[in-house]
Amino acid sequence: MLTNEQVGDALKKLSGTLRDGEKGFAESAEKADAATLKSMFSELSSQRAQFASELEPLTRQYGETPREGGSVGAALHRTWLNVREAITGHDDYAVVAEAERGEDVAKGNYEDVLKEELPGDVQTVVEAQYAKVKASHDKVRDLKHSMEAAKS
Repeated sequence: MLTNEQVGDALKKLSGTLRDGEKGFAESAEKADAATLKSMFSELSSQRAQFASELEPLTRQYGETPREGGSVGAALHRTWLNVREAITGHDDYAVVAEAERGEDVAKGNYEDVLKEELPGDVQTVVEAQYAKVKASHDKVRDLKHSMEAAKS
């Protein structure tokens, strides 16, 4: 079992991941051309904000201060920077492709945390969020693949 400090650190990592996703999806929604993409990205941005808010009391319970901004993880930061670059002057496919990369990182961060032996209350919340993060990852991935097929 992890110490309280380790649990708090894991929750803080996920909070940063969620805040990065919230910002990245909001920017993607602004820059996408298709109304369906704008709507999907807006919904995912709101979902990530909600998930971060759900983790805040748990993070405090385990002795950490929740992140209000994004993570300090360089990989995730670079990923969302790529989203910003992709959405400037690029097509919807580029926006979706970069969003998928961000989702790959988010899914991976959840999987890393779930490898640990978490307290029951934390495990329940993280597993429920992971299921939804994985579902959105798969949706964005499938959308990217269908857009690729339509291009050929």
